[in-house]
Amino acid sequence: MALESLQIIHNNYGNRTTSDGVIALMPNPSTQFTGHTEAIAKLKRHFFTNTNSTIQRRKIFLLYGMGGIGKTQICLKFVEEIFCQVFWVDASSLGTIKQTLKGIGQSCGLGGSPESVLKWIGSLKENYIMILDNADVLSPAALEAYFPPGMRGNILITSHNSVMMTLTSPENSLE
Repeated sequence: MALESLQIIHNNYGNRTTSDGVIALMPNPSTQFTGHTEAIAKLKRHFFTNTNSTIQRRKIFLLYGMGGIGKTQICLKFVEEIFCQVFWVDASSLGTIKQTLKGIGQSCGLGGSPESVLKWIGSLKENYIMILDNADVLSPAALEAYFPPGMRGNILITSHNSVMMTLTSPENSLE
């Protein structure tokens, strides 16, 4: 199997499963990751501030900036203690998004198309987060087409592209 055909996915942090052609894990967290406590605190405030509503509404946040500054590591540190359902999606191209969603479907016993996987994720009752990592070249509209339907769940985007802020807002973004 060619290395290019493997996709990285992860759901249920800490409960790693595999299926044909899929490596079911998130990127490895760095053992030397330190700092960024303000960024992690801002993510916690954003995703866990009570809204006086009995129905949880979807929240979206963008981490953006140059490559190699720690956006992915901040996400890894944030989700390792917080969420029970994590869907890590390689958003570097439409092809990688589709492949990763198919891999999620396989690892969850769903099979099917990326659209059916998104529909399933959108139907989950428990809180989840979808991390769209490395969304650098897609337009905001192209990326938004791969958000699960409905208004539940949470979305965290990493990108070099500050234009993705149109999916959130300046106050729900961090450079």
